[in-house]
Amino acid sequence: MQTNKMITINLYCILARAQIIAGRPIVARADPHETSRQHREYVRRVLDHTRMKPTPLAEAAGFSASSLSRVLKEDSTGTLHARNITKLEKYSGISFSAGDAPAPSGLRGLSEDAVPFDAESADPAVSAAIKALIGSRGGVDSCTIRTRALECLGYLPGDIVIVDLDRQPEPGDVVRAEVYVLGRREPETVMRIYAPPVLVGATFDEQLRRPLVIDDARVTIKGVVLPHRLRPIAPPT
Repeated sequence: MQTNKMITINLYCILARAQIIAGRPIVARADPHETSRQHREYVRRVLDHTRMKPTPLAEAAGFSASSLSRVLKEDSTGTLHARNITKLEKYSGISFSAGDAPAPSGLRGLSEDAVPFDAESADPAVSAAIKALIGSRGGVDSCTIRTRALECLGYLPGDIVIVDLDRQPEPGDVVRAEVYVLGRREPETVMRIYAPPVLVGATFDEQLRRPLVIDDARVTIKGVVLPHRLRPIAPPT
């Protein structure tokens, strides 16, 4: 947890960066209207980049929606807390400093959590087990976990899971979802816990713990993970 002293230092650094880029000297007292205007412009850039509304954006970044509403009011002197600016930077990949380009991925820390299970190259015994578990059921799929997004639930890279594509998720279910990010034509497949209105990770990785707001446009659930899980045994060396 940050101390008040650390927060003050962070805010001073952010204001200093903005003023240096604008070609103005750093002064001891900032104009509250000017500071609010800078924060408002930054929030609008993030909203435009993420294509989100203020409330879902604040929830996804991890702070109160009223903080954004206060800043977005015209002629307001409201400002964002330094902690919330940092959260917006981490979530959107957009720096507070004017003119900075967003991270290419659109969402930092987001990566493909699972890929389709490749039965042809897999151990025949594993493929047979997957086939037996699926049986004659339709609307199911199998995939291989690639990240540690759900490591605290026991899902590790290399594990093979079965996804029911037709099942409606209930809170607490592990689900497969697709996330569209700016700069990529194809969605990323993520594995998360369904905790409406968001998806969350169960991991020690801070980036993968960031909640994803389910909006059925950028983030869409594509199936519920069944309790069956296979972990191939590495061949002896």
